[in-house]
Amino acid sequence: MHYAITITQKLRKLIRSLNQKQNRDQHHLFIAEGTKLCNEAYNSEYTTELLVVRDSPSLEVLDIVDKFAEIGTPIYNAPKHQFDQMSTMKSPEGLVSIINKRHTDIKPNETTIVLDGINDPGNLGTIIRTAEWFGFKQIVLGNDSSDHYNPKAVRSSMGAIFKMPIQYFEDLPQGLKDYFPNMPIYGASLDGKKDLESIKSKGKFVLVFGNESHGISKGVQEIISDKFIISGKGNTESLNVSVAAGISLSHFSKFI
Repeated sequence: MHYAITITQKLRKLIRSLNQKQNRDQHHLFIAEGTKLCNEAYNSEYTTELLVVRDSPSLEVLDIVDKFAEIGTPIYNAPKHQFDQMSTMKSPEGLVSIINKRHTDIKPNETTIVLDGINDPGNLGTIIRTAEWFGFKQIVLGNDSSDHYNPKAVRSSMGAIFKMPIQYFEDLPQGLKDYFPNMPIYGASLDGKKDLESIKSKGKFVLVFGNESHGISKGVQEIISDKFIISGKGNTESLNVSVAAGISLSHFSKFI
C-alpha cells in the first residue's frame, strides 16, 4: 500500500473518542468497522472521511482499500498494537472507516417503525437490520433511544444503517401526531388485549416498540390505536425487544 499514510497519535485519539456520543456529535463522525460495513459504506450515499488499515492486511481488505483509494479517500496504516487499541471488535478484521454523519428525513404519512426508549445499541441495530430486511422504509427514534451511530448499533445493523432513513423526534408523541395524523398506530405491549395475528392493516400504519423494562412511554401510549401482544407457550416473562420486533415485523410486512 504505497498510498497509505502512517497514522498519527492525534488521529488515533480522535478515533478512540468516537466511542462516545458527545464526540460523534461534536465531530459529526462515526465508526464502521470490518469489511462488510466498509463495503456497505462505499456503496451508500454516506461520505467516508478516511480508512485505517492494520499491518499485513488480507486480500479482501486490500480490495476494499483499493476502491476507496480510487475515489480519493485518505488511507492510513497502523501497526497491530495501535490498531487493536482503536478497534471496538473482539477479533478485529483489520479495517476501520471513519464516516461523516448524514441527516436523513423521514416522510410524513408513510408506514414507519417507531422505537421508543430502545436504549441498548445492540437491540437498536438489530431492529434496524430486521426492518430493512422486511422492506420497511423509515424509522423514528424517541429522544431517549440509543444513538444509531453507536459502534455497537452500527455493527448490529450489518450495514442497514446506511440504507434506512432514521430521524429523532425530541417530542415523540407530538412528532407522531404531526407526521402521522389519522394513521393507525400499533404498539407491542405486554398488556395488549389483541393477539398480534389479529391485527390486519388495510393502509399505511405506524408500529411502535418500547423499552424492555418500562414498555412504551405514557405519552405515546395515549395516542396508540391498538396494543397487541405476542402469544407464547412457555413461562418466560417476556421476549427480548429485538426478537419481539422481528416477529412483529414479519407479520406486518404483509401489509406494506
